[in-house]
Amino acid sequence: MSSQQAEEGRPGREGEALGEQSDRRHPRRAPRRDLAVAAAIGVAVALVLILVSQQSSKDPVEPSGDGGPVGVAETRATFAGIPQDGTTLGDPRAPMVLTEFVDLQCTFCAQAALQVLPGVIETYVRPGRLRLELRTAAFLGPDSVRGAKAAQAAGRRGLMWNFTELWFYNQGAEGSGYATNPFIAAIAQGTGVDPQFVFDGIKSPVLNVPLRQAERQAEAAGVRVTPTFLLGRQPGRGKRILPRELTFESFQEALEPELRP
Repeated sequence: MSSQQAEEGRPGREGEALGEQSDRRHPRRAPRRDLAVAAAIGVAVALVLILVSQQSSKDPVEPSGDGGPVGVAETRATFAGIPQDGTTLGDPRAPMVLTEFVDLQCTFCAQAALQVLPGVIETYVRPGRLRLELRTAAFLGPDSVRGAKAAQAAGRRGLMWNFTELWFYNQGAEGSGYATNPFIAAIAQGTGVDPQFVFDGIKSPVLNVPLRQAERQAEAAGVRVTPTFLLGRQPGRGKRILPRELTFESFQEALEPELRP
């Protein structure tokens, strides 16, 4: 995102949910493994261009066979044994709901996914203190829309959280057009979802419905930036959790007082 865009304050400005002080103190940092991912993307660019040129709009291409996405084992370990149902992660009887609004192109969302989410799951979701709800926004362009619909499709197989986490492990540069068919197919396969099922979901108007619902919830809650976290008793509602920085320790510091009776 350019400095000019940041000055204009357009919807979806990453990290603003942490507050202006945090925005200055917490410069954009690449998530762990970005160097490896960037190198892999650089090698794959030529292959992607060739594959896409040979590809019709109806038939998704297969992953290039370069070993697949990074973070597959880590993602499986993070979510192992935790129930998922569509956008929901965790015990549906949990007393509180933490709703996260994300854009799959948002680099700060990737930081939250990799640096905060595993600790939240181990400390709060597995013991049944919280359940999580995911709302996929599309503030940052066409790749955001494709990613949001792909994640919703994976949610129909009970793997939405896995899909988004693996996407964030392999996230490309915002606005670069990296969310190609090969990229999405690789994320789907690494998640354990049939890529064709995901591509069918991307093309289906049915999955526009949950995207519009997420947009309405974001508007009602005043959510204009990602990531945004709302804690309450109902999905998509509640008090904002504003950590000083995107680490689990900082997030826990902001969350704990709100969980006390």
